[in-house]
Amino acid sequence: MISLTIKDAQYILSAPSMAHLPASETAQIAFVGRSNVGKSSLLNFLMSRRNLARISRTPGRTRALNLFSATIIQKSDDGIKNEKILNLIDLPGLGYAKLSHEEKALLSETLSDYLDSNHPIRMVFHLLDCRRKPTSEDIDLSQLLRNSERKYVAVITKIDEIPVSKRKPLLIQFTKDLSLHHDDCIMASSHANMGRDALLLKIWEHVA
Repeated sequence: MISLTIKDAQYILSAPSMAHLPASETAQIAFVGRSNVGKSSLLNFLMSRRNLARISRTPGRTRALNLFSATIIQKSDDGIKNEKILNLIDLPGLGYAKLSHEEKALLSETLSDYLDSNHPIRMVFHLLDCRRKPTSEDIDLSQLLRNSERKYVAVITKIDEIPVSKRKPLLIQFTKDLSLHHDDCIMASSHANMGRDALLLKIWEHVA
């Protein structure tokens, strides 16, 4: 049996723009989504660190590129262990209604600049709230991310707030709305400890 864990997770810096994000050859995993979708909670959940990524009750709080590093470890029953170092990027939350037009445009520009950069982006996790049907903006963002030629995975967050009987139909509907294969859509909840193994496996498979 193979198991995956994270160690040595740490916060590196917050970059107000692409110009302040340090160049690195370390593989990067990006997290993007609308404001208040649970990006910081998911990062803490994945890295087994309660307060590594700062969680705010105020939507739209994340307006910088927050950089973290970690080591992902693969262990097997026969004692074989492999390790890979990676960086994780928490991108600014998009779409919060109280942001000005200029602020929203700046966040979109930051995302586009990041995707167009030479940073070694191996995968983008696109977070969507299970309680809200994907908007046209969500669908456009999904298509933009897939067109960037990085591995794309949709993460349906806060799934603990949906009854168990409704989760599979919900997953099917999300994959239909986003025109995704079911393997590229994962349900997750930091509160219910759901989805972590599936997300770590995706990371392991795509970190060189």
